[in-house]
Amino acid sequence: MTTIAYTTPNVPTILTVGSFLYLINLAEAIFARFLNAGLLGSLCVGVLFGPEVSNILPEAIQSAVITIGYIGLLLIVFEAGLSTNLSLLFENILLSCTIALSGMFLPIGISMLLLRFGFGYHVLQSFAAGAALSSTSLGTTLTILKPAYRRTRTGTVLMAAALLDDIGGLVIAAILSQLSSSSSLSSGIIVRPILVSLGFAFGVPIFAVISRYAVEHTCAGKLWVYSPNAQLFIMAITFCGFIAGAKYAGTSDLFGAFLAGGYLSHIFTSASASPSVLAFDKHVMPILQVLFSPLFFASIGSALPIRSLGSVDGSSRVVWRGIVYSLLMGLAKAVVGLWLLVWPDRASGYGWFGRRLSQYPRDSQGGESPLVANEQSNPSRTRSAALVGLAMIARGEIALIVAEISRPLLDIHEPGETSEAFAIVIWATLLNTAGGAIFVGHLLKERKATRE
Repeated sequence: MTTIAYTTPNVPTILTVGSFLYLINLAEAIFARFLNAGLLGSLCVGVLFGPEVSNILPEAIQSAVITIGYIGLLLIVFEAGLSTNLSLLFENILLSCTIALSGMFLPIGISMLLLRFGFGYHVLQSFAAGAALSSTSLGTTLTILKPAYRRTRTGTVLMAAALLDDIGGLVIAAILSQLSSSSSLSSGIIVRPILVSLGFAFGVPIFAVISRYAVEHTCAGKLWVYSPNAQLFIMAITFCGFIAGAKYAGTSDLFGAFLAGGYLSHIFTSASASPSVLAFDKHVMPILQVLFSPLFFASIGSALPIRSLGSVDGSSRVVWRGIVYSLLMGLAKAVVGLWLLVWPDRASGYGWFGRRLSQYPRDSQGGESPLVANEQSNPSRTRSAALVGLAMIARGEIALIVAEISRPLLDIHEPGETSEAFAIVIWATLLNTAGGAIFVGHLLKERKATRE
């Protein structure tokens, strides 16, 4: 086994990496100030430093950025699990599943119609493109959605739907991988991730109940268990264990990260100040905000093959086709927010299709009951529908992963070269991720200004 001798990096490498780390945070601050979507700043810096533009980051550094950035994504999802209102999650799981399935099948269906019958692509190209755009960027969604929103009904439904889209993307990616290799499609490829995901979804809550009982009866008097350092150690072990278990079992590691956060949130709720959240905020959140999260979005930017966006095979029609396809893919996700206008919300006094429920009495002065009046402190039904629809638009990392896996299908007529079908998928991924972040940022900023 050969060892690598320790050598100091040269000055150009130090300045390049140092400027990269500084600029991703500077760009995030600028974009957050003017567009309320800071993540687009680090994404743009990733594009500029990446191999498709300047290519000034050494290959080893680019690989490290992707790895560290993905750890950032896992931590973002883990923190979402910690801050999720679990009771709201279970109460609205059927609504979340409906939104997730609609958000998967609509892009695939519209893609098949447009690309097959409108642009004349092969049916496999049309399906692969739609499959890539059927996902939702969980990292983008959670970064835009602040913890205060995640604990509302709207935020909980949105997070669950985006997470289910990720699991669906895993199943579709496995199918496309089999089709790309021209091998027979095994039912186990489709069934295993679904069954494993269901097993984790039902098994972890049971495990959490047992663990909470054990903590309350064996550690209730041991204050050191609730100290920040002990909680940090428990979080690290749980985080790694759930991610490894989920990945090797056959489901999404992001699902494992979310379950790990929800698990810890439940078993330590008996403590007065939610020690897991406090420990995460103290030890992890600062480095997540200035390093891991920006590196994640920069890694997405560096992976975008933007050179193919202007011309393919000498033709620039990919530009208008990419824009048209992007708009339709954005619309296919945005309309799923309409489910919140249709679905009953008994806690706010609404039944199916927004019908007021008569069992919510008016107060003695003829005003609305406190339960209904509480809507004033939460997003309205219309704004909730807009928030969910717009937040689901962003595609990001999952779309890129599925597109790369299915690239042999997208490039079916031009093996080894970038096809027009692959280029319009990149167009849709880029425009939808940027557009979704900007629209949601504007919507949240507008609501904040209104409340002030």
